[in-house]
Parts: sequence; C-alpha cells; structure tokens
Amino acid sequence: MGTPPKAAGSRFEKLIQQLAEGEDTNTPRREGFGTGSLFVGRKMFGLLDETGALVLKLLPPRVAELIAAGTGTPWHPGNGKPLKEYVAVDFARQAKWLALATESRTYMASQG
Repeated sequence: MGTPPKAAGSRFEKLIQQLAEGEDTNTPRREGFGTGSLFVGRKMFGLLDETGALVLKLLPPRVAELIAAGTGTPWHPGNGKPLKEYVAVDFARQAKWLALATESRTYMASQG
C-alpha cells in the first residue's frame, strides 16, 4: 500500500487525539495495513488508506446508508471486492470523520 496524502495523514493524527480524549485507555492507534489503524481493545474499527480516505467498519445497513447518501464509498482491501461492513469516507468529507469514527468504535466495542 502507498502512503496517504500529507494533509489526510495530519487530519488522521488529529482524529486519533480527539478519539483518545476522555478515554481511560491508550491511544486507539496501532500500525497495520501499511498505515495507521484504529482499535478498540483488540478489534480494528478503522484505518487511513493510501488515498487519504478514512475507512470504518459499521453494520452493513449503515454502510449502505452512507454510500447511498454520498458520504462514503464501498471499500475493498485491494482485491476489488468491496467488504459489506466497510465504508471509505474521503478527505473532502473530513468534517464527518470524528462522528463516524466514534460510531464505528462504539459498534466494534459492542461486538464482545
């Protein structure tokens, strides 16, 4: 995988700080997939891909809703087949990143 654009990388770092505020645990970031990945416990809930999009794991109906609304696009891990639980929210929609990342973290934390 390539390196995300610098502006997206900077915004991702800010997102990590925002997600860590008020948390009793360490930062939600871990390295993985060649970019920074976001975790809750041992479960990954997001990553920054090489295009600069924030990729989040959510329930498939929510992913479909975000795609239909134009907020996100389908995402695949390089094999061309989109994963039904993942949505990519591009840098142009970065104002939505924190709310959607929080939603994704909450969803993954509930997955036991």
